[in-house]
Amino acid sequence: MQTIIAPTDFSDVSLNAVNYAADMAIALQANLLILHAIESPVNVKKMYEAPDAIELEAEEKLNGLEASLLKRTSGKVSVQTKQVIGLIESEIIKICTYKNPLAIVMATKGASIKDHFFMESITVYLSKNLKHPVIVVPPNTQYKPVNKILLATDLEHLYSFPVEKIKSIAKVFNAKVDIVHVYNKEDKCEVMVSRMTELMLYLDSIDPQFHFIYNKDVYKGIIDFAKENKSDIILAFPKKHAFFHKSESKQFIFNAPLTVMTIQ
Repeated sequence: MQTIIAPTDFSDVSLNAVNYAADMAIALQANLLILHAIESPVNVKKMYEAPDAIELEAEEKLNGLEASLLKRTSGKVSVQTKQVIGLIESEIIKICTYKNPLAIVMATKGASIKDHFFMESITVYLSKNLKHPVIVVPPNTQYKPVNKILLATDLEHLYSFPVEKIKSIAKVFNAKVDIVHVYNKEDKCEVMVSRMTELMLYLDSIDPQFHFIYNKDVYKGIIDFAKENKSDIILAFPKKHAFFHKSESKQFIFNAPLTVMTIQ
């Protein structure tokens, strides 16, 4: 049984993401690991001899959160908590090497204005560097069954397209996949149709639907499609593929009105 990892700083938005992860764990029959990191320097030897107030407070919060999640999931999900000393992104990457998680579920913001920037930086970093799916949950978003996945792509670099990962995600959620390409130059349409046909052959086993959308604003084109077609999650590739120019990465991850999943 695979594991979903959900980091938390105990802010409202991160706890909402943890609840989202718990509900997803029920739906996908996965285990749940809640991770909290204390990033201030600590003398390891002293830590075991006399834990300070910050660590004890965090431990109490984790214990309370574990009890809350067990109640929320009616005991159907194995819930573990882990407190670590170090950078949260480094700890997540380390855990992924031996847990091989189904996904990492994160909030878009932290507890304060300073933490907002910090959390955004971590989320973007993990989205671009983790081989495992990173699921970014907007504030106040509740989990619902993922029946429709919107896969956004610019149809570039098809030779390195993560075909098997896309197939695996579609099968895990038992969801239909809409592949959407937003273009703003009419003269490129014919080339894009050829590439879409090639991609269709790669993903034939999951029977995706293909859509061409003309819009000068890529973000607006994708979001409008998601609303009109009642997409449940946007699947994107922030490093080499898709619509993600540097200036657009954060816009999609942090401003989209629905959950975004990034994969490499």
